[in-house]
Amino acid sequence: MSAVEFKKEGHIAWITINRPEAKNTLNAEAFVLLNECWDKVRNDDEIRVAILTAEGEEDFCCGGDLASVIPLWTGAKQPENDIERKLLDDPQTVNRVMLKVEPLYKPIISAINGRALGGGCEILQATDIRLASENATFGLPEPKRGIVPGGGSMVRLVRQLPYAHAMKILLTGETIDANTAQKIGLISEVVPAVELKQRAKELAEQVAKNAPLALQAIKRTAIDSYNQNWSDAFQKEADESALVMMSKDAREGTKAFTEKRQPEFTAA
Repeated sequence: MSAVEFKKEGHIAWITINRPEAKNTLNAEAFVLLNECWDKVRNDDEIRVAILTAEGEEDFCCGGDLASVIPLWTGAKQPENDIERKLLDDPQTVNRVMLKVEPLYKPIISAINGRALGGGCEILQATDIRLASENATFGLPEPKRGIVPGGGSMVRLVRQLPYAHAMKILLTGETIDANTAQKIGLISEVVPAVELKQRAKELAEQVAKNAPLALQAIKRTAIDSYNQNWSDAFQKEADESALVMMSKDAREGTKAFTEKRQPEFTAA
C-alpha cells in the first residue's frame, strides 16, 4: 500500500495518509507523495477543493517518522531507493508539504481522525476548514524533545489563534482535546468519528458548487493581504474582485440566479 493515497471524485480530491500502523507518521515516501499530491491539486483545473485525512481511528498524523528520515538528512544513512533519493534531491520537500514555499489557493478541508501531533498539528494549520473527530487531540511536543515546531507553527499559530492560546500550545508542548481546539479556534467543528469523512465530503461538495475563480480569489486575498497595511490590502481585494467580476462564471452565476437554476461554472 502507498504511504499516501490520492483519489479524485469529480471536483474533489481526497488525500489520505495511509500509515496507521506507524501512527500515520511521515516517512520519505509520505513526504514525497504528499508533495506530489499538492501539485496535482494545484495543477488540475477540474479539482476545486481537497480533503486531507488519514486511515485508522487513532491517528491523523503524529509528525515525521524521525527514525527513518533523520538518518537520511544527516547523512548517517544513504538513500536506498528512488523515493529516498527524491527526498534528498529537493531540500525544500518538507516545506512544500507544509505549503510554506508556495501557497495553495484552492480550498483545503482537513478531516482529523485522531491524534495530530508535531508535524501533524502543523500541516493542519495549512488547511482552511478543519473537522475533527471527538477523540482527536492536538499538540506540538517539540520543545519537550529539545527542538522546535519548525513546520510552520511558530509563524502560523500566532496569526491564527489569540496570542495567549497560541503561545500556551507552543511553549508547554501539552496536548489539547478536540473541544478545547474548537473553543480556541484551531478547528472548525467537532464531529462523531463515524460521521467525520461524510461531513468532510458534504462540506467539500458545498464548496465545490461555488465558482472556482471566486474561491481562489477569496483564499488568495486572505493569504496574500494578511501582512499588508489596510490600504494595500483593500487594493488587493479590489484587484481580485475586478478579475472575478470580469469572468464568464460571474455572468453565469447572475444569470442562473435570475433563472432560478443551479449555475454551471467552468473556471473561465
